[in-house]
Amino acid sequence: MWIWCKIKKNMPKMQVLFWNVINKIIFQLNGVSFEKRLKTRGRVYIYNGDLGKIHIGEDVRLNSADWANPIGSGNHIWIQMVGKEASLSIGNGTGISNAAITCASNVEIGNDVLIGSGTRIYDTDFHSVNWNIRKNERGGGVKCAPIKIEDDVFIGAGCIVLKGVTIGKGSVIGAGSVVTKMVPAGQVWAGNPARYIRDV
Repeated sequence: MWIWCKIKKNMPKMQVLFWNVINKIIFQLNGVSFEKRLKTRGRVYIYNGDLGKIHIGEDVRLNSADWANPIGSGNHIWIQMVGKEASLSIGNGTGISNAAITCASNVEIGNDVLIGSGTRIYDTDFHSVNWNIRKNERGGGVKCAPIKIEDDVFIGAGCIVLKGVTIGKGSVIGAGSVVTKMVPAGQVWAGNPARYIRDV
């Protein structure tokens, strides 16, 4: 009984240790470079078939399990790289919880950024908006544009950040927002589509 209580008490630490080891192996197999003190909780799913560039900075925290985040929206971190020219960078001290990132062009996440559970970041439309192209040219006419999330940004839970967006330094995106255009530095934006609410 005493041993079981000891194991139960240390279970979170054991899970973090286990997933840190497993994820680092997965990262290396998928061409991901990472710096010191990377901490992962739960399995981080990566698809990088074309071996695009992925770099993760120092002191990054990736929560990728139901038990790793009390908010409960989304289950895992999913990173999908589409194309050899795709490039994803995650800056130092950044924390991401149960989010999905699809990178066909370039996604740059700065230092000390917080990305809430269930957030989706897409630098591509995935499909053409023209029905005729979708019907007759499978995979054709897809638009992509880089995304840049500058330092100290906080993105609330359940947001969607779409192609071509820059979110300026220190800005806050309210939970459940859909970001379709540039957000200046030091502002709070929220809604669908996201709009200016006030300065930080």
